[in-house]
Amino acid sequence: MNSVIFFVDVSYLNILRVMENTGLQGQIPAAFFSLPLLTKVVLRNNRLNGTLEISSSYSNQLQHIDLQNNSIIDFVRGTRFKSELILVGNPVCEGKQGIETYCTVQQSKSLYSTPPNNCVPVACKSDQICSPNCRCAFPYMGSLILAAPVFDLENLNIYVALENYLMSSFHSHQLPVDSVSLSKYSYNSPMLSLKMFPYGVDRFNRTGISGIGFVLCNLTFYPNKTFGPLVFRADQYVYFAGSTGTNKSLSRVIIGAAVGCSLLVILSLLAGIYAFHQKRRAEISDKQNNPFASWDSNKSNGGVPQLKGARCFSFEELKKYTNTFSEANCVGSGGYGKVYRGTLPTGQLVAIKRAKQGSMQGGLEFKSELELLSRVHHKNVVSLVGYCFEQGEQVLVYEYIANGTLKESLSGKSGIRLDWMRRLQIALGAASGLQYLHELANPPIIHRDIKSNNILLDEYLNAKVSDFGLSRSLPYSENCHITTQVKGTMVGKFPSKP
Repeated sequence: MNSVIFFVDVSYLNILRVMENTGLQGQIPAAFFSLPLLTKVVLRNNRLNGTLEISSSYSNQLQHIDLQNNSIIDFVRGTRFKSELILVGNPVCEGKQGIETYCTVQQSKSLYSTPPNNCVPVACKSDQICSPNCRCAFPYMGSLILAAPVFDLENLNIYVALENYLMSSFHSHQLPVDSVSLSKYSYNSPMLSLKMFPYGVDRFNRTGISGIGFVLCNLTFYPNKTFGPLVFRADQYVYFAGSTGTNKSLSRVIIGAAVGCSLLVILSLLAGIYAFHQKRRAEISDKQNNPFASWDSNKSNGGVPQLKGARCFSFEELKKYTNTFSEANCVGSGGYGKVYRGTLPTGQLVAIKRAKQGSMQGGLEFKSELELLSRVHHKNVVSLVGYCFEQGEQVLVYEYIANGTLKESLSGKSGIRLDWMRRLQIALGAASGLQYLHELANPPIIHRDIKSNNILLDEYLNAKVSDFGLSRSLPYSENCHITTQVKGTMVGKFPSKP
């Protein structure tokens, strides 16, 4: 025998409407309608049959039963059954259309609205509303939004509980609220119309409105577990107690709002000016402490000096290229610091000259040296590839010269034998590099420490003049002398330009 299948424990069931159009068969047990929390049953378009029996012990919460288009042949109800029932499309309704209300598709009941408590209609003045306690007053009104409802929006008892919760919140803050009224805008809408009526008088004062707003704001940020966060959007309230007229009160509100907004704009403007001034001070201070602050070597910045053919490396990049400046990559050292062999991502070998703490220059001096060295481009002079000036480091990156210094080759340390013809070529190459530095570079450069240790040999044994740590630029002028302290090779009076 076919029968309806129910779960073992359905005591917490409040809505059953997920079994439409499922081919469900059999007779619904009468005890099913006695479930204490059941509010709505929708089992239409199935094959339910037999007699529908709803006894007087059915749930007080039950509001709606829809069993359209089944095979129910009879209906037996208790004397106190008054819920909405629809049996259209069942054999029990044959010939009973217009006679039995359950054999007609009924219009839905009106939307929920708080009923007055035994209220007798009274004549209220214009704009006044009768409260649930039958008092004429000017309520504080607005929209109450259920931001995250976790309950059945069609359960009318929920709204009664919500009204009680609101009244409890108002009373706990000792606010003059006599009663509240809730009404739904539409079915399944999470938005309700909320009216709050004053206690003992016909209107609220400004203190009362402010207190109500504070409480409703707390219900948003500290929600009740049952109802979730509640968001209130208030309508304008112009019926304050003690006012001589609505228009006068409204004018005061508008004037106060205008003055407040003006002050807010002025304060915002002052704050913006102060922030801009502080930012400018910080930028100026940064430029004073770091001469590279506004120097972008990758684009033209008008009058800002530019490096020609050299790029800026980060210190982390150089650590990566030298395996954290490992001793295995150290190819030389001197008073300035150590030189490390490194490999760029392009595969190019470079010599990375890292200054030690005691030999570092000031930021402006280091920048001036970079500007000078970046202008040097000659086949017999070591080229500058880039630099690093961060984390308290001063690093110069040169092209890597494979065969070391001329001194190493002359002494036989490098294993390279130099015949007299090759030595002559090396001497001519070094002289060509020095001539370029002294006469053709702009501005001219006096090396001041020329020696075999500062002449490098590339893979083809071509001479490359290196080590500009002691170099000085020399401007041309009449009767010009070198005024800096002489280091390395002695330099006397430089002849006047013809």
